[in-house]
Amino acid sequence: MMKMDRSTVSRYETGKSIPTYQTVIRFAEVYQVEKEYLVEELDHLLPKAEDTGYILKEDLEDQELKIILKLLRQEPDLKNALFELHLMQPNRKAYYIDLITASIKVNKRHKNKMETQRGR
Repeated sequence: MMKMDRSTVSRYETGKSIPTYQTVIRFAEVYQVEKEYLVEELDHLLPKAEDTGYILKEDLEDQELKIILKLLRQEPDLKNALFELHLMQPNRKAYYIDLITASIKVNKRHKNKMETQRGR
């Protein structure tokens, strides 16, 4: 009914993984449960910024950090994806970080090539 692998549901049930808010909303709709109840339960599972291990150590005057925080506020799907990345096993996390980094490098190369061709 949820159109997801059993292993994914199993990880949610065992606490090895935490579903996104969108997934929790889908669970509520499928199982006809109050959305607010499930979202509150999810809020209890998610780490809080003030909890140990989640303290922001970067300099708040760092301009790059300000840009990143602005981007995360504007793009909730990116924020959710990064949180999912945080929960992954180290080898899977490294894979996706490499994938993102490589994609950005290819995009820069393509952009520079296009700009060079326009300048001719």
